[in-house]
Parts: sequence; C-alpha cells; structure tokens
Amino acid sequence: MGETEANRVRSKKAATAEEHLPEITINLSAATLIWLFGVLVFLPVAVRIDPVGLPMLISLMILSAFSLFLIKGSKGLGNVLDAASDVLAYEYVRRRKGRKEKNLMDKTKIRIKVALRAATLVIICLLYSPLLVIVHPSINGIAVVITLMGIVLTILKKDN
Repeated sequence: MGETEANRVRSKKAATAEEHLPEITINLSAATLIWLFGVLVFLPVAVRIDPVGLPMLISLMILSAFSLFLIKGSKGLGNVLDAASDVLAYEYVRRRKGRKEKNLMDKTKIRIKVALRAATLVIICLLYSPLLVIVHPSINGIAVVITLMGIVLTILKKDN
C-alpha cells in the first residue's frame, strides 16, 4: 500500500470516527449515568427497603436501560477504536525511531487494535457484573466465561 493510499484510508477512518463520535459520546454518557445512579444509589436503597424482591426488579430495569444505551453507543465504536489504534500505532512507531523493522507499523496497529477491543470487552463485563449478580450469580459467571471466550477469539482472529 502506497503512502498516499494509506493517508487516504487513514483520513477516511478519521472522518468516519468523527461522524460517529458525538452519538457514541452521548449514548455512552447516558449509559454511564444510568449505571452510576443504578448501582450506587437505587440498588442500595432497594436492598434497604426490601432485601428479597425489590433489588431484582430494580436491577432488571437498570440492566435494560443500561443495555439499550450501551448498544446504541456501540454502533460506531469499532470505527472509533480502529482510528484510535491507528493514532496510537503511529505515535508508538514514531517514538521508536531507532528500530527499523519493515512491518512494524502494521504489526503495532494489529496489536493495539486487539488490546483496545479486549479492554473494551473487559470493561463491559465489569460494568454488567453488579447488575447480573443480583439477578443470579450463575448468570454473572456465564457472562465472564463468554467474555473470556470473546477475548480469546479477538486475539486469535486473523483479519484484525
């Protein structure tokens, strides 16, 4: 791939990321606020009012609202993560001038992209954890296993 073609692809990714960034920011901010108020305010109050039935109901309501905004916010997240991995790889290679390796930029992009996607999966799993534990602890265990499988598949995926 020539230098001008690489710049064209990079600018196209940046434009796509800029296009999706406001929507992603709004939806993920709403999901964060729902999670914060739900886990730190409403669930403890529900446990004090009725420790048996009310926490599960509140947890399901928070889970559905949180999931809705998280799904809306994750539509363009892949493009933003790709653009971020391009920028991070470029900065890493630029600061490491002393080493001249032919495909260092491509390898670094792939590694950073995999790391960002794995970190995103872990963060999402950790955010769901307190909500799923209230519904049933086994559901949280299943979510952790699925997350670990997703991370392994992300690492082993050939077309990163």
